[in-house]
Amino acid sequence: MRMLVAIVVVLMSLVGPAFADKVTLKGEVTYRERIALPPGGSLTVSLVDLATPTQPRVSAKAAISSPGQVPLTFTLNFDESVILPGHSYALDAEITGDDGALWFRTATPYAVDPLAPAAPILIIVNLAPAPEEPPAVPADVPAQPTPSPLLDVTWQAQTIAGKPVGRGLVSSLNIASDMRAGGRGGCNSWFAQAEVNEERLLFSAVAATRMACLSEDATAQEDSFFAALAATRFWRLDDGHLTLLDSAGAELALLEKSPF
Repeated sequence: MRMLVAIVVVLMSLVGPAFADKVTLKGEVTYRERIALPPGGSLTVSLVDLATPTQPRVSAKAAISSPGQVPLTFTLNFDESVILPGHSYALDAEITGDDGALWFRTATPYAVDPLAPAAPILIIVNLAPAPEEPPAVPADVPAQPTPSPLLDVTWQAQTIAGKPVGRGLVSSLNIASDMRAGGRGGCNSWFAQAEVNEERLLFSAVAATRMACLSEDATAQEDSFFAALAATRFWRLDDGHLTLLDSAGAELALLEKSPF
């Protein structure tokens, strides 16, 4: 089922004649990855002049209906007066999460004649790359604190909510140095943002692929693992085993380093 995204138009500073004709561009935005849309996400569509692509002529942003799924439909209304004769135009689109983090965007602007668009308009956005690593620290700058032992390690669940994981079912966790977390839930891949310090460990809302589990046990284990991630507030590391703890210090899940 297609989810409709209502776009409220924000016109830029060019003001045309008082009786300029109104122009409407309609289309869809989608992506190829098997990934759920970010919770509380927003879609932004911009009409840009390719002579100055960083300065949108018309831009609009609206929240994605929940639960959202692609393709997302957009409508962009503007005065014909913002279109300059002899100039080339294109559409840019991006999808962000509720924290403003960029999830998807167009790799190349979608070329369009705004006054006579070819139908249908279908804009394909790509998964945004992870932020670039910061430059190396000069030798005369004091060394940074030792990274957390949780980071850049794949942890595989042994028990979840006190119950051993199912035979052949993998629920895993990896937190990268840029605080992007992900792994396997049991049937699907998942990812989220993490917050880590010496004691605290929190995860944002989990986004996951939508593949159906092959058994009820797999579904139950995945649901239990995602619930444990959502309730996690603290962590403990003992003899190579990672324990996820809730706000009261109760054990939610026990994990160990993956052999793979």
